[in-house]
Amino acid sequence: MDEVRHGGSSSCSSEAEQTQSRATFVETASSSSSSGCCPRELAFAPFVPQQQKEDKRVNAAGKSSKYRALVRKPLVARLTKEIVETYQICNPQFKYSEDLNPKRFLTSPSTGVLNDGYDNLNSDLILTVNLVLIHVEKSRRYTVKDLLGHGTFGQVAKCWDSDTNSFVAVKIIKNQPAYYQQALVEVTILTTLNKKYDPEDKHHIVRIFDYFVYQRHLCICFELLDTNLYELIKMNHFRGLSLGIVQLFSKQILCGLALLKDAGIIHCDLKPENILLCASANQTEIKIIDFGSACMENRTVYSYIQSRYYRSPEVLLGYHYGASLKNIFCSTGATVHHPGPCFPSFCSQGWGMNLLICQNEVFLQYSLMSQFY
Repeated sequence: MDEVRHGGSSSCSSEAEQTQSRATFVETASSSSSSGCCPRELAFAPFVPQQQKEDKRVNAAGKSSKYRALVRKPLVARLTKEIVETYQICNPQFKYSEDLNPKRFLTSPSTGVLNDGYDNLNSDLILTVNLVLIHVEKSRRYTVKDLLGHGTFGQVAKCWDSDTNSFVAVKIIKNQPAYYQQALVEVTILTTLNKKYDPEDKHHIVRIFDYFVYQRHLCICFELLDTNLYELIKMNHFRGLSLGIVQLFSKQILCGLALLKDAGIIHCDLKPENILLCASANQTEIKIIDFGSACMENRTVYSYIQSRYYRSPEVLLGYHYGASLKNIFCSTGATVHHPGPCFPSFCSQGWGMNLLICQNEVFLQYSLMSQFY
C-alpha cells in the first residue's frame, strides 16, 4: 500500500511540474510577444489548394476593382522586366539597339547570292521581319510583317502601311526581265479595271493601291484579303460547299467575269486559289485576284492558258479562246460544290480523253448554269 501511495504521489508531482512548465512557457511567449519578438511559425502549415489561393486573390481583387482582370504575364516577360535598365545600372556604358537583334528570315533560301546580296539564287528578294519597302517617289514606307505566299512570280508579303495605318498585301516580283514585263501588264490591266470600269468597287475585282521598284524588284500594293476558296474547301475536308453558298459565290464570280468581258480582258488563270474572301465584316464577299497571266482578248499570246487542272474545253482542244464566261466559270464554280473539275486534265495530252466526253460535259455546264439562274 505504501508503495502504491508513493507511486501515486510521484505521478501527481510530475503532473504538477508539467503544469508549472506549461505556465512558464505561456508566460515566456506572452512576454516575448509583448516585447515585439514573435516566435517562429510552425514548419508545417495547413495545406491550402492552389485553386483556393487563386480564388482568394480574385475575390480580393474584385473588392478593390469590380472590372479588373488578372492577367498573368509569361515567365520570360516577368524575368526580363526592365532588363535593359538593370544592365545599365550594372554597367553605365551598356547600350541596346534593335538593329543588333537577329533577323527572322521569311524567304527561303535566305542566302544572298544575286543583286549585291539582296536576292537569293531564285532571284527572290530576301525578306525579313520589319524590313521596310520604300517607295522613293511618294515617300511611302511599307513594313514587312509576314509572308502570305509565294509562287513562280515571286512573293506576297503582309505589310504595314504607315500612311494609312492599315495592313496591305505587297506582291514582290522576281528580279527577272520576263516577270517584270508581265507584272507591268498586270498593273496596267488592274489600273484600267479599277479606275475606268469599276471605280465604285462593285464587281469583285481586287483593288490596286500602289506600285514601285525596290532593289530592282517591282512591288505591287493591293488590298489585304482573306482565305482563298481552295483553302476554304480544304478546311471543309474537301467535302464541297453547300449549293446556297456556291450560288452566292458564283454570282459574284460571274459579275467579275462580265466586267472582264466588257473590258475585253481574259484572266487566263481563274481557279479557286485565285478567288479570295474579303477581310471585311461581310465574310461572304469574294474578289478575283492574280492578273499576272491576263491579256487582252485581241492579243492572246499563249496557246495554253489556265492551270492544267482547271482548263476549259476549248483550251484543251486547242481552239481559239476568248472572254467567254460559261466554260471558264464552270471549270472553277463546279469545283467549289463538288471537289473535282468538270474537265479534269492531268497531263498536257489529256485533251484526247476530254474530246470523247466533251459533248456530255457541255450539257453538264448548261445544266449547272440553269441552277444558278
